Amino acid sequence: MRSPTIKKHLVAVVAVALLAGCGGKGESEPESTAPADNGVAALAPNEALQRATTAVRNAKSYHLVGDVDNDGQKMTLDFKVTGSDLGGRVSTDDGTVELLSVAGQQYIRPDEKFWAKNLGAQASGEIVKLMGEKWAKVSKKDDFSQLFDIANIDELLKPDGTLTKGAAKEFDGVKTIGLVDGDNSGTLYVATTGEPYPIRMEGDQDTAGQITFSEFGATFDDVKAPPEDQVVDFDQLKSKK
Repeated sequence: MRSPTIKKHLVAVVAVALLAGCGGKGESEPESTAPADNGVAALAPNEALQRATTAVRNAKSYHLVGDVDNDGQKMTLDFKVTGSDLGGRVSTDDGTVELLSVAGQQYIRPDEKFWAKNLGAQASGEIVKLMGEKWAKVSKKDDFSQLFDIANIDELLKPDGTLTKGAAKEFDGVKTIGLVDGDNSGTLYVATTGEPYPIRMEGDQDTAGQITFSEFGATFDDVKAPPEDQVVDFDQLKSKK
């Protein structure tokens, strides 16, 4: 699985919402609340991955949180995704950038440390003065647009090698089956009860860490376009610096 950087997108995943099973056997017996087996554990690895990917797409929204160490580069992710829209932030030792994408329009709001790393000290100082706390509207042709791939579910769950069946594990009461990517380069754990959501993906020695998914199907009211007076055009901003 791919690590979540601009060049490689992924390490790990977690989900918590599962459908409850139903039905007790009699009035004297408590009604079962355990989710029913979804059959994923018996599937071939590629089929299990397809089921997991479809489940996330059908949920239409999720919350992604993670901490990753990719070749010594530490990264923290926190994104809310709803359909093709998303809002959140990614932080590294080189700074933090907030990302927002609504109705196809992408916005970024980096801190000064991020600007300095990517534009140089002088240019970043001028950009910060011009931009302040506003969002910068960016084109999908801009290099910064690649940052939005970090939370792309198709990229996150795309294997780099051949999938094999791994060990079964339980996370916070959720039973899962592991799908190992290539030569043990990362493991995706998929729920084997209820909806077959991806529950956790753990990295290898080169890319340690994990990312968690939760709040499947939730409504994120804070993922919305910023007011017009809080937005600047990044192309125009660059021409002024």
